[in-house]
Amino acid sequence: MPDGNNPVPTRRVDAEEWALMYQPMSLLIMSPVRASFRRQALPLAEELHFDHRAVRRAVAALEKRASKAPSMGLLIRSDLAGLKVSDVRRALSGLPSPGDYRVVVKPLRYRTRPNLSGLCEFDVGRIIVRVPEPFRPFNELVYISARRKPGAGMKFAWAAEKVRFRTRRDVLRFVYLHEWLHWYLREMQGRRSGAETACDRFALRNFRRRQVAVDDALEALEGTRMLPVSDPFRLAA
Repeated sequence: MPDGNNPVPTRRVDAEEWALMYQPMSLLIMSPVRASFRRQALPLAEELHFDHRAVRRAVAALEKRASKAPSMGLLIRSDLAGLKVSDVRRALSGLPSPGDYRVVVKPLRYRTRPNLSGLCEFDVGRIIVRVPEPFRPFNELVYISARRKPGAGMKFAWAAEKVRFRTRRDVLRFVYLHEWLHWYLREMQGRRSGAETACDRFALRNFRRRQVAVDDALEALEGTRMLPVSDPFRLAA
């Protein structure tokens, strides 16, 4: 029966229309179709074309430029009387550079006979090349490979070549290349640098050549097995 809240309609309506007229407003404004709350998929950008041949060409170009490290950029100091920095630079021309390491030439005092001596100091960034003083031509056995002998124990058969060093230039180039490979193993490859036989083999093959590149070092390192350097021993020689 009509009351104050539900006024009497001015025309005759059926029960269904009456119920629809007095539904809550929130129900009247909703769409009869159930709303979907699923997020629409975003259109993805087209994947860029990957040309593996172009990547290989770029990497090869970078390696080629790195293998032509100029020796003119060497930081050199000579503590040997009568041997100027310009003389050392000419003697080492055509050899790869050790980055920001300084090359220091020192005299090697000996008692009986001249010999080869050098050192790569990783903690101070320095390569030391010692030249026998007084200098005279001398022979030196250079060990280039080793083969383990069968049987118990760690016994090796060493292969060596007798090399004649006639000038200071020969000594400078041989010792520098030997120590440079120590630098390359540690600083460029992050491996232990105690590969004496490989360093001697590399120096022997290349110290009389006009131009020496990184590829020559990689060739000398073929077959060698060296562990990476652990962080606590990064400064150890």
